[in-house]
Amino acid sequence: MKQLNPSQFLSTLLQKVTNSVALILHQSADPDAIGSAAALAKLLMVHGKSKPKIFAESLNRSAKNIAQVFDITIAEAKDLPQHNVVVLVDLNNIEQMGDLAPNLPSKNLVTFCIDHHMPHKTLPKFVNFLLYDDTVRSTAELVLQLWEASEHTLPRDEATLLASGLVYDSRHFHIAMNNTFEHFVSLLKYGAVYDQVLKLLSTPLDKSERIARLKAAKRAVVYDEFDLIIAATVIRTYEASACRALIGLGADIALAVAAKKDEVRLSARATTDVVRERGLDLAKDVMEPLGELIGGAGGGHPSAAGANGPASSDHALGLALQLLRKTLKAHHDTT
Repeated sequence: MKQLNPSQFLSTLLQKVTNSVALILHQSADPDAIGSAAALAKLLMVHGKSKPKIFAESLNRSAKNIAQVFDITIAEAKDLPQHNVVVLVDLNNIEQMGDLAPNLPSKNLVTFCIDHHMPHKTLPKFVNFLLYDDTVRSTAELVLQLWEASEHTLPRDEATLLASGLVYDSRHFHIAMNNTFEHFVSLLKYGAVYDQVLKLLSTPLDKSERIARLKAAKRAVVYDEFDLIIAATVIRTYEASACRALIGLGADIALAVAAKKDEVRLSARATTDVVRERGLDLAKDVMEPLGELIGGAGGGHPSAAGANGPASSDHALGLALQLLRKTLKAHHDTT
């Protein structure tokens, strides 16, 4: 796996793409993933390449809204084997592709990856070329850098798509860094419309998600440990939304697990205060090792992460709590 800068990544991608390229997103793809993919697709097209196809096992609520507004089509999994060049967008682990993974071509495949998450240790087995930077909060910012490395000007719609991804992954700037604001200002200069960004991301919860949140709260087990409130719950779906709801209700750290088909999915959230003051990184400390323990994969951000694998809900949640407590205890013992 060769790590490249934005200019090298773009030139190598343009050189390798002779036909249509597949842009692959993670399960329950979010606005950062779909916005980055759509803007990258446009960049390839203005360079004379065929329109790329975007693949995702599923989209979250906000991403579905963006796809509808901007008429972004999600290709069917059966079309994936037709491509010999793929780009993993906002995705650093093959396991996070979900049901798309078995459809990857087995021969003569050239794989690119563009992501702001720490590369998973298995990534070099599958990826040839990598654009990675953990000093940005979103993959959208990396795609912005690709546009700025080209001779073309970022169009207004694509600027809005990238701005939506940036705002979403920075949690509406709550976990922004200085360069997050610099990149956002650049997108505004390219014509991104902030009011439209807010509307794209402010999709109302549907009835089923509201019910799932209420059930998650009802079933939650609350632990008062390390001077923190930790809430853990088991539900059937909307595990990420359930975590956000538990944080909103007052938890410092929230864990939610949902059994889906032949696997279990876990989501975790922590407040920015906990991440900053306790040195907690939910991705590195909890979800990445958990993914390995349950025979799957995990990753994400310090304050928001997830994992999936073939395990029972109770077993996976128990392991997650063990890893979390181990990390919090280690910090507690050194202070």
